[in-house]
Amino acid sequence: MPSHSETHGYQINPRDARELRRATLIVGMNPNLEPWLEAWAKANQRTDTLLWLYPEPRDHDARAPGSDPHAWTNPAEAKKMVRVLADRLAGISPEIDTENSYKQYVKEIDQVDLRLREWFAELPRERRAFVSQHANLGHFAARYGLRVPGTILTSSSAESADPSARHFSGLLALIRREQIKVIVTDAGQNDAFARRLTEDAGLPPPLALSFEYLEPAGRPGDTWLSMMLHNGRRLHEALRR
Repeated sequence: MPSHSETHGYQINPRDARELRRATLIVGMNPNLEPWLEAWAKANQRTDTLLWLYPEPRDHDARAPGSDPHAWTNPAEAKKMVRVLADRLAGISPEIDTENSYKQYVKEIDQVDLRLREWFAELPRERRAFVSQHANLGHFAARYGLRVPGTILTSSSAESADPSARHFSGLLALIRREQIKVIVTDAGQNDAFARRLTEDAGLPPPLALSFEYLEPAGRPGDTWLSMMLHNGRRLHEALRR
């Protein structure tokens, strides 16, 4: 999935299809977050080579209000996913020492987790709340003692319909009541509504973060480790002002 894309609503192109057909293993987060991948795998009889790292109950709806399938933003969940992936890779290529690679990567995840914990632990309680564009940072907030009392979109998909005037008024009241200073948007997505909200609330422009995808190679955020540190640092700096 290219940078600045929206996970839930992505559309497979011919190049993607060619790459998927050539793959020995296809890795996804979960079928509710990536319905396009599940549909492709079923249509092409590739469900047996598709590994979901964070499978949710089949009756779970990733678009439901308050739902947040973005579990990769919590390092504890990320480590579980790496374990699942390592086990599957060991079964495919037993001659490769996947266990050693797994242990090394878990150490790197723990280092990122520790750094983020240190950053957010220093924030006073009244500076730990923010509003996000959609429900994608619940796992991150819970891990680091932050709060997301409101979201601009009422779905976990960044492609859901624009909020109503009533919802806008409610968010504005919430921001003023709880003295929220930061509104987070999804980098690459339309932020017109968020900009209007910050203007009416007298806040700085929205903070665009990219927890949804990886940046191109060589840029901050081009790996999971770098993405978590880059976005975490920017959020910490915005909240502490």
